[in-house]
Amino acid sequence: MVSSSPEPPAAPSDPAPSAVPLVNAETPVNAPGPIAVDDFSDNSEFDDELSDLTSLSESVLEFEMPNDEEEQDRMDLTHHMSVKQHVPGELYNAPIKSSPQNILDLGTGTGIWAMDIAEKFPNARVIGNDISPIQPSWVAPNIEFIVEDIESEWQYEQNHFDFIHARCLAGCVADWPRFIRRVYEHVKPGGYFESHESAVWCWSDDDSLKETSALMEWQQAVNFAGNKMGRELNIYHKIKGWMVAAGFEDVQLSVYVLPFSPWPRDPHLKALGKYQAVQLQQAIDSYSLRLYTQVLSWSEDAAKIHNALVKQELRDKKLHAYVQTVAVHGRKPIRP
Repeated sequence: MVSSSPEPPAAPSDPAPSAVPLVNAETPVNAPGPIAVDDFSDNSEFDDELSDLTSLSESVLEFEMPNDEEEQDRMDLTHHMSVKQHVPGELYNAPIKSSPQNILDLGTGTGIWAMDIAEKFPNARVIGNDISPIQPSWVAPNIEFIVEDIESEWQYEQNHFDFIHARCLAGCVADWPRFIRRVYEHVKPGGYFESHESAVWCWSDDDSLKETSALMEWQQAVNFAGNKMGRELNIYHKIKGWMVAAGFEDVQLSVYVLPFSPWPRDPHLKALGKYQAVQLQQAIDSYSLRLYTQVLSWSEDAAKIHNALVKQELRDKKLHAYVQTVAVHGRKPIRP
């Protein structure tokens, strides 16, 4: 079926970026050495790992959501993976030693992180804002969800929040240095800002990811489209520098490896690969269909055909691809 359909347009001949750097200066927290590949001596084992992606995603959700809201389910699965990556599985990395009173979750999505942090700190007032009103209406009394564009003027008092959290905002912010300066203005002296982002790119250490693959074409195309819109997607390796420039001190960066499928031998990385394989089947369309059709002028059929090829590659046990994610936190200094 796919081979007889029209070929999708080629990836841009001069995509930007043509490559995205690994954060080589930092050893990944969850992969301190080379990642060993599972040999899958039982040929059916890898297929069994991915046999029922839907049931796997449903098993990690802590509350029911309508089955047709796949993107919201994907957001919650991403939250689960983010927490599972961390050691020892906390909601944040910043050294928050006292009970924060005011917490802001920027671009809260389904609100799952805000709800978890509100449960952890029941005496804190938690605000989650997002441009889409998709958060639950029945929540703990210390949570408030606000429909708000994070790039518009903020209505909060400056020097107000003990902790500001942001996750997966790549593509949502046009001017990142300005955005982080605004965050700095609204954190209390002594308070923390923490940002979690992922590369919109992937690598393999054994050359199993080919430059001519559909996955590489997908990466090049979505990055080209993001840049064309003025919404750079690959900012994960720049956040630390922007935070330092804004004035944050004690800025700490933690790097994590996230396999694209359960190909690693290590049990922890294998589990992460299962979850990532689930969310990628939805994320491929979520990231690119609008960019392909509205920015790159691909037809809808061509976009879907190309994405089907990408998803097929991602289910190949011979592909040992991974992505890097980062968690960066910094403290606003206390001035005399």
